[in-house]
Amino acid sequence: MVEKSGNDVDRTGCKPVETGTTREEEKLLRSLGLGDILSQDVSTGVDGLPSDNGKIEMHPALAAGLGAALLLNLGIVLSLPPVIRGRGAPYLPTFGRGLDAMFRQIRRQPSVSAKLERGEAMKFVDLGSGDGRVVFRAAREGIFDGGSVGYEINPVLHGWALLRRLVQAPKYWSSTDFALRDLWKVDLSNNVDVVAVYGLQPIMKDLGGKMKSELKPGSIVVSNVFAVPGWRAQGGAIDGVYLYQVPNCWADDPLQSETEGKASLQQRHTALRVKKAMLINTRGGTTLDC
Repeated sequence: MVEKSGNDVDRTGCKPVETGTTREEEKLLRSLGLGDILSQDVSTGVDGLPSDNGKIEMHPALAAGLGAALLLNLGIVLSLPPVIRGRGAPYLPTFGRGLDAMFRQIRRQPSVSAKLERGEAMKFVDLGSGDGRVVFRAAREGIFDGGSVGYEINPVLHGWALLRRLVQAPKYWSSTDFALRDLWKVDLSNNVDVVAVYGLQPIMKDLGGKMKSELKPGSIVVSNVFAVPGWRAQGGAIDGVYLYQVPNCWADDPLQSETEGKASLQQRHTALRVKKAMLINTRGGTTLDC
């Protein structure tokens, strides 16, 4: 009888699968911290091929992460048309430092302290709320008893904010709300106390005109990175955040141009990131490095 060598094939034409490991392979696996693989039993079927019980499935957490990434990238793509039309901004999230600066400045306002002492319910509005992070932060501050509302025109980002509200922030259900709406169609005259915006420079002048005609006296506007042309910010740009109070912000200020100039570098950097994102998306990519 002749023994079949490792290079022989059986009658089906398939080479037998060797399931054992050599001493060198065992050492390599253990050195890489993969020694558990040696004790795993992979079920095999006919001709040494893996059976259905041995197939590898994607981990649920990995699948969820990939799904979230796809939704985020789709949201970025859908946010570009308003930018191209000059009527909006792409998805530019406000991160921790900007959020801290924003609400720190809001709390320092004497008008806010006075309203809190009188027990007045204040309302917070975010124009272009994206994934809802600013609205959730406003709710966590605990000073907006009148509610925190986010308006977003992008259906994917709006849906993502609603999902976060359902899963991550159930205790803020009664104090937060999100609406799928164009920011230009939002009525700001309905007892709004604080408005947050993160727009690009091309829309800030028109947006400033809208807020000027609708906001009540004493209202506060906080703008991330980009100043409102012709408006006077309190203390200039603090950590990239401008704070304005109606109607004091409309007075002529000879230092306004100097204040805006101090943040021009950050504004140009943000604008370059937006242009880069738009270029990447037009070439088939969907990533936004911000």
